[in-house]
Amino acid sequence: MEEKKSSMKRILVGYDGSEGAEKALAKALTLIEENGEIILLAVIPSKSEKSFVDAEAYKLAKERAQQLLQEKLDSIKSEDFVVTPIIERGDAAEKIIDTASKKECDLIILGRHGHSEISPSTLGNVAEKVVTHAHKPVMVVK
Repeated sequence: MEEKKSSMKRILVGYDGSEGAEKALAKALTLIEENGEIILLAVIPSKSEKSFVDAEAYKLAKERAQQLLQEKLDSIKSEDFVVTPIIERGDAAEKIIDTASKKECDLIILGRHGHSEISPSTLGNVAEKVVTHAHKPVMVVK
């Protein structure tokens, strides 16, 4: 009997360019259905998290995020599915959860640690918060 490949129509990947984010995206590419959508979400921290003292600093951070996502989009050419880049500003975990809900994602995939790794916890702070609070299935990739 042939084993059925697990697949999803819409997958959100938290993406910051880190090794963990790359692994999360690689996993999403193996799970996405034909004609499906991978949402690449980059989140720029809000003032309350990291200090963006002025609009110019935010503008530069947004430009870096746009460049990061565009480079990744250029490297993923497929006629079988769509990759949609989204940039949000705020708390990364909250934006991941909110976007997955609004976009009706079937799955959230995150790397275990991203660029914001500060504490020595086994699971990164963002991943831990998403796993705890999301109302969607979450996969954390090592």
